[in-house]
Amino acid sequence: MTVSCVVFKFVVPSYFFPALAKAVMQIGPELSRTVVVPTKLDTKIPQFACPSDVEVFLLPPTSTLDGCILGDLPFFTSVLSGRVGSGSHCLYSSNDDFKQAVSFKEMEDVASLEEKLGRPLSKQERNNLVYINNVPLINSLLEKEHRSVTRKLSDVKQELSTLDEAKLKEKGRAFHDMFLTKLSLLLKGTVVAPPDKFGETLSDERVNGGAFVGADGVQFPHKLIPNAGMRLYGGAQYHRAMAEFHFVVGGIKCTPITREEIVNACGVEDIHDETNYSSGNSVFLMDSFMITILNLLL
Repeated sequence: MTVSCVVFKFVVPSYFFPALAKAVMQIGPELSRTVVVPTKLDTKIPQFACPSDVEVFLLPPTSTLDGCILGDLPFFTSVLSGRVGSGSHCLYSSNDDFKQAVSFKEMEDVASLEEKLGRPLSKQERNNLVYINNVPLINSLLEKEHRSVTRKLSDVKQELSTLDEAKLKEKGRAFHDMFLTKLSLLLKGTVVAPPDKFGETLSDERVNGGAFVGADGVQFPHKLIPNAGMRLYGGAQYHRAMAEFHFVVGGIKCTPITREEIVNACGVEDIHDETNYSSGNSVFLMDSFMITILNLLL
């Protein structure tokens, strides 16, 4: 099997970034193989209102980047408009012309940022701005990750080549036991599973699984349901669902009871021929309850 290292470069406007970030997170949730390269730097600079805005943009907090991207910091670049070629619609006649324009643009970006900051850029800040100078660093990081992935793939191939029926059954039983154990812990309560990945807010729950509605067909407001904004799973999510169900049931108006229904609910017992009012009450209540509740659940 041939292993190749593929690097995807996305150049997107800022309003498309959330969708791109979602796609990247699906490929690598930990961002351990991701190089962040914010483009459109030249259009971003005029939006900075004060020096602190520039500081945060150049050196974002670790919590913002999760501290696990390749290089630990983003690289910045300005993407020039215009194509390279000889056609009338082309702005640059050769690649060298385009590279020269990029260099001039980087100089303009540095000057604009220093003016916004009110001070010269540090060496580290300059290095992050000059994208072309960081290409060797990015390549070395990607090569390191490539070696790690290749080693893991080799281990998997080795494991697959030595598998037999007995080992597969044993691994299947181990997975089965682990799954049941984790499921039990999930229902009893745990903090191991990350809520942002497995939890659901009440809004998410209603979108994915439906919602309870009152007799008037209207959903109950979120503020009436406990922990509506929290991302819950397992037993905690069950408790919230039952609380919502109790609100719905509590808002149901009791159906009117007629004497005719009461008399029909009181039948003949097999022990004696007297009327068993206790049994009649139970029969009437259960039948009415099932009709009312099934209308809510179906």
